[in-house]
Amino acid sequence: MDLAEIELFGTLMRVGTTVETARILGLSQPAVSARLKRLESRVGFSLFHRSGNRLEPSAEAQELYAETGAVFAAQTEIRSRIEALRSHAMRPVTLAATPAVVEGYLAPHLARAGYTGWARSLRIWIGEPENDVRSGRADIGMQMAAPPRAEFEAQTLAEVPLYAVMRADHPLGRQAAPELTDLRDEPLVCYDPDWSPMGGAIRRAFRAHGLDYRLACQVPFCSTVCHMVAACGGVGVIDRLTVDALTDPRLIARPLPQIPPIPLIAFHRRDEPLRVHAQELLTALGGQLRDRAG
Repeated sequence: MDLAEIELFGTLMRVGTTVETARILGLSQPAVSARLKRLESRVGFSLFHRSGNRLEPSAEAQELYAETGAVFAAQTEIRSRIEALRSHAMRPVTLAATPAVVEGYLAPHLARAGYTGWARSLRIWIGEPENDVRSGRADIGMQMAAPPRAEFEAQTLAEVPLYAVMRADHPLGRQAAPELTDLRDEPLVCYDPDWSPMGGAIRRAFRAHGLDYRLACQVPFCSTVCHMVAACGGVGVIDRLTVDALTDPRLIARPLPQIPPIPLIAFHRRDEPLRVHAQELLTALGGQLRDRAG
């Protein structure tokens, strides 16, 4: 008996009619009767005899049913497990990212990732992607300059250049690409290098050129840099994703080619495969970022 025959036999034993068995298995009643005849021919003995509208199991059928009880119990457990997995798979994907990633990249490209008309649901956490992924709060984390972590499976989606942002009337705005020597005496608005991976990358770039810099205002996000520069002046350092989303007419941005591009990293917990929708989102966004970077 193969699994389909065991399912047919077990259903007949439980419900006692070919009509109800056909309904449960999604077959026609004649199809059930035909399959039962083929099954009895294969096993070499009668499994049922008809009593009115019901099928009464033979002694051999009762003994066979007792022997296959574990199979029926496993089938019930598998069906229950499938329902649980279906519910789990359909939960919204949760993505944790920094504001620059969400505002400068994610929002404009979700439609291309299959979220047109919000046919799929999505949850977005803004703040600390590493902690959100580590705790299981998020399926995927996206962050720029994220350091390697043994607990995460990570991939670089793109290399994102850095820019200087300043008020439109700032003297450095007349330069197409300011050098780090032009910035060393400016009051800089950027990240704490001891807390932020991007802040550490900026400090390393200055040190590589033998330069110190004046960190006038430490902030956590690129969007905050822009607000602080617009309000108080100085020069900020931001990524290109934030530059692309910049709408404040008071501000201009210039590339900083002496600072190496910052990798945009997507990561999830190592040795824990992503759910299907999470993997599809990651694949779609990764392809778009690579196309854009090229």
